[in-house]
Amino acid sequence: MNEPYKILLVDDEAEVRTSIIRKIDWSVVGFQVVGDAENGVDALEKIEQLEPDVVLTDIRMPYMDGLEMAERLREIHPSIKVVLFSGFDDFEYAQKAIKLNIIEYILKPVNAEEMMEILLRIKGTLDEEIQRLRDLTNLQESFRKNLPILREKFLSNLVKGNAGKEDIPVLMEEYGLSLLEGNRWVAAKVMAQEMDNAAWNSWNLLAVSVQRLLEDRFQDFGNYSCFQRPSGICVIAAMEDEKELMQLTTFFRELCKEVKKILNCTLIVGIGRVVESIENISHSYAEAREAVAYSRTAGEVVFISDVEPQKDTLLHLDEKDEKELSYVLKFGDEEMIQSCVESISGRMRQTKTMQSGFQAYIIDILSVILRVVQKNGLEENIVFGKYADYNGVLTGIRDSADMQDWLCEVCFAISGKLYRERVGTTQTLIEKAKKYIGENYANSALSLEMVCGYLHISTAYFSTIFKKEVGESYISYLTAIRMEKAAELLKETDEKTYQIAAKVGYDEPNYFGYVFKKKFGVSPNKFRGK
Repeated sequence: MNEPYKILLVDDEAEVRTSIIRKIDWSVVGFQVVGDAENGVDALEKIEQLEPDVVLTDIRMPYMDGLEMAERLREIHPSIKVVLFSGFDDFEYAQKAIKLNIIEYILKPVNAEEMMEILLRIKGTLDEEIQRLRDLTNLQESFRKNLPILREKFLSNLVKGNAGKEDIPVLMEEYGLSLLEGNRWVAAKVMAQEMDNAAWNSWNLLAVSVQRLLEDRFQDFGNYSCFQRPSGICVIAAMEDEKELMQLTTFFRELCKEVKKILNCTLIVGIGRVVESIENISHSYAEAREAVAYSRTAGEVVFISDVEPQKDTLLHLDEKDEKELSYVLKFGDEEMIQSCVESISGRMRQTKTMQSGFQAYIIDILSVILRVVQKNGLEENIVFGKYADYNGVLTGIRDSADMQDWLCEVCFAISGKLYRERVGTTQTLIEKAKKYIGENYANSALSLEMVCGYLHISTAYFSTIFKKEVGESYISYLTAIRMEKAAELLKETDEKTYQIAAKVGYDEPNYFGYVFKKKFGVSPNKFRGK
């Protein structure tokens, strides 16, 4: 790998951080220090911005120690390697880290020679992981060995709804699949949005690498299966509770980041709703495919329930043409709409039938359009286009040219309006979140989960749209609100610092003082005295 790996240094003593940075010739061992932090809380914020490959951290620090931070990283950034260093007295304490994402343990004082040896080992591990993903020859062989045709065909039939109910448990056992070990199931679709790396000349080859990475990261998740589909990778996961669904979205977010960094490609992931029977996994997969289309406005990982209300059964259409028309009405760009309209109107040119047959065809088309319009709360007159009403459409369209003109006009009108409304809905959601935060910032228990519970959306979706629309993370925004209010109270009241801390959501006055000084450069008392 040509680019050096990124490392973040975390220690509550500035002298220690400076000493370690100066002792090591980072370029020789293939690393660069992209930042440093003085505690776990500070580090987690910087990790979101800097995206390091390795975090080198002390164990004992105020506000959040190294082990607690490592545990959080294991949940939200499982690919990041963590190295602990501390004094002799902390050795037994450090042994508790064995179940976390800890790959090395170093005793203080840090010896430069020992540190460089450890960093070289870590670099070797990272190089091997990347090389394994980039080794096209081995990937092709792995593809042939690990995805037998019969197993892939069975899973494909399962997500298409073509697997017999009685055959499912028999074939699951025959193919060594553990998907029946759960009480609820969900499907996801993973596909490439951009392929910037010329080495990946086809999705099929890239998909092998993506699938390998996905399987490596999902080992701790539980019961799942992933397999190739023509346009992407399908993932089926069996779960025991709703918490695992949140874990699943976290895994997918990390997958997107790693593929972007390692393979120079952008992934998009759509996740369907949870179903309570494996036989109904086809419904979840159909929704996952629709969720992918929302990636333009909702981010790289999209959970269908975040962006689309519960669908009624009328929208689960079996006919390919009806599905395509419904899809382009909601998500189609100019090229997609024109292609769909040409296909629909072209059949009028190719088919000889009576006028009543044409009208029946038009009624079928109107039914699909009306379902989309009604479901999304649009005015029904948008369906008529240049015609006055429903009967005007039936009598006004006499041939394929009339059909093409009318359908193009209607599709462009509906697709454009829905796109503008999706953008508007996102902005409304952000405003509701800001208002809720503004009303509840004094609650020390206010968390991302509480805000998302109020909004009835997932944390992954909210984090994506909040940062995109506001320009900073939820934590940074909440901290800024609290600090602004604290500054106001310090200037306008005589209340004690600990009282102000409690009023702006901090139970611990010392931590309040730390955050305040980090924001304004002086302690609360000095700020008041200005």
